[in-house]
Amino acid sequence: MKTQFGPFVFDSTVQLLAREGQEVPLPPRVLGVLDVLAGRPGQIVSKQELIETVWKDAFVSDTSLAEAISFLRQALGDDPQQPSYIQTVHRRGYRFLPRAVDAPLAPAPVVASPGRDVWLGVVPWAVAVVLAAVAASVLWRLAHPDALVVLPMARFQVDLPAGLALDESAPAVAMSADGSRIAFTACGADGCRIFIRDLGETTARAVQGTQGGSQPFLSSDGAQLGFFADGKLKKIAVSGDTPAVVADVRQPLGAVWLDDGSIVSAASPTGGLGGLSRVSAEGGAPSTMLDVDAPAGELALAWPDALPGGGGILATALMGPGEAAPTRIVAISFPARERKTVMERASFARFVPPSTIVFVQDGGLMAAAFDVSQLKIVSQPVAVGPRVSASAPQFAVSRVGSAVVVPASAGGSEPLAWRSRDGSLTPVPTPFRLASPSLSRDGRLVTALTRDEARADVWSIDVERGALSRLTFEGDHRSPIWSADGLTVVFSSRAHGPFNLFARPVDAAASHRITTASHHQVPGSVSPDGRVAYTEFDPGTSEDIWTVPMAGGQPSPFVKTPFDESSPAFSPDGRWLAYQSNESNRWEIYARPSSGAGAAVSISAGGGTSPVWSHDGRTIFYSGPTGVAAVAVAACGTSERCDLLPSRPTILVRGAWMPRGETPDGRVLVEAIRDRGAAATSMIVTLQWTRELQRLVPPAVVSSPK
Repeated sequence: MKTQFGPFVFDSTVQLLAREGQEVPLPPRVLGVLDVLAGRPGQIVSKQELIETVWKDAFVSDTSLAEAISFLRQALGDDPQQPSYIQTVHRRGYRFLPRAVDAPLAPAPVVASPGRDVWLGVVPWAVAVVLAAVAASVLWRLAHPDALVVLPMARFQVDLPAGLALDESAPAVAMSADGSRIAFTACGADGCRIFIRDLGETTARAVQGTQGGSQPFLSSDGAQLGFFADGKLKKIAVSGDTPAVVADVRQPLGAVWLDDGSIVSAASPTGGLGGLSRVSAEGGAPSTMLDVDAPAGELALAWPDALPGGGGILATALMGPGEAAPTRIVAISFPARERKTVMERASFARFVPPSTIVFVQDGGLMAAAFDVSQLKIVSQPVAVGPRVSASAPQFAVSRVGSAVVVPASAGGSEPLAWRSRDGSLTPVPTPFRLASPSLSRDGRLVTALTRDEARADVWSIDVERGALSRLTFEGDHRSPIWSADGLTVVFSSRAHGPFNLFARPVDAAASHRITTASHHQVPGSVSPDGRVAYTEFDPGTSEDIWTVPMAGGQPSPFVKTPFDESSPAFSPDGRWLAYQSNESNRWEIYARPSSGAGAAVSISAGGGTSPVWSHDGRTIFYSGPTGVAAVAVAACGTSERCDLLPSRPTILVRGAWMPRGETPDGRVLVEAIRDRGAAATSMIVTLQWTRELQRLVPPAVVSSPK
């Protein structure tokens, strides 16, 4: 007996499934399940009956049946949330949907001639058959009100409230599992907070209690909102209330709420950058779920997402410090804790049922078929959407195949600008896109990175004349800075494993290694006497500040605490070292005597990162929440133990800018933290996106269930 459904034909006599004439290879147990279900369309078949019929005398559990159903759905390209063929009936069993089975074609009547008398006899019977079919359809629909209706794919725009723009410092959108609700972080003149937009409503509403929150995510039932604020992982009802603290997390890189009520966050339980940790949504002590692979050069794991049925987690591995660092997608299975690398040079993977992952690669939104049982991609990736921000991708998916995407805005043509004393901004023309620029003390030269697919090289650029000098030709490099005399560039480099410190005189042909360590190191500043202050990323203590002679020698810790300290900057006279620390549960700027004697002085107010000193040493510039801030500092004398006396911060440049140095004539070099395109004020929502993915993505070649 043959059963036809969609593009498939199943021949129960020979136990063969074909798609458009081509055999679809299936294991015998899976074919047995299909035989039972397809032979009884519309009827609920219990799990026990399926097990007894297909496995007969073999002793198996419900898990074997669930694996067979999952395998069958993957082969058919069927979505368990919106099935076309096999429907799960909660606590009862499975049902082969009658609407999936095509009506058999009746044999054509044999007639002598197409005369009028013949049609007079046929038409009444044809009408009767049609009416009977309609009546049967209506009766079946009334008898099966729970059957799913196939809805069309729809795409529409959701606008943010007036005066607000999407937070672009981190992924800022989330979608509920059922696709009916969107959460997003939006920022305005009074700061950032999280909003909820129910797709059944026409407007978004702010969630009270989420001021300063970021990186939202929703519980499985969509009733609870998780987010990060004030160095904490928090949760709150979507209706708004007093938020509850779940755990301390000082450097969050995303989280996902699992069906069992636990939350997996991308931060080590001890704080700072690291692996994945797991904590009950009710609070408690987090436990380490997955550590970084430090020998392979991993710095941190980020942006976790759950695989179906509690089967594991997808995450992004950051393979080094800095914005130009490569990434890879990794997966971990439960409960075996098996870890695999899924794809290199890709990030922000999201699973879309039944068997697809969507991810970002070089700013493009890509998708590929994914075999959950093997934790591997089983088709060629294809583009499935608009370009998104590579540094903070703004997209989310639901379990029912809906999606929300924020296309990347057109970036500004010049990432660097001079801020003059009169407050005006003048773009700095550069021949190519630069990363991590550093201004020499005389204000003439900028050293920066240029990046291709495999590496980043160090260049020196005369910003007045536009002359270029290439300083590195092989390897992978990060964070170049000038020595105080402008004759040497210090940078991080690696061939394999971690980034360590190197120095290269501009008039020499080769670099020399300054340090050797098993952890990533990034230079921050060089003192007039030739000491290099750098950040070391130790998985045990997170980010610490060390110093080492530029000529080489024994490194020594400068600030090493349970908190995170980075971005060190020597004052021009070498007496002070400014840096950023999250000891207050958010990044702030501090300064302390470079001798190590004396307490730290608080410089910023309301948050700050990336400090640099003015040319005369009387001002500290930093990147604050609303732009580049300046704090005048005056020493109370010449004693080494004399404290700085900081003033109130003033804003020099508003927007997402970072200071990179000051020239002797008072111009401040600033870098756009992100491409200066128009701030995103809307999102694109797609319903039934699974259908488009099934059309674009090649079908999965899946492994056999046990």
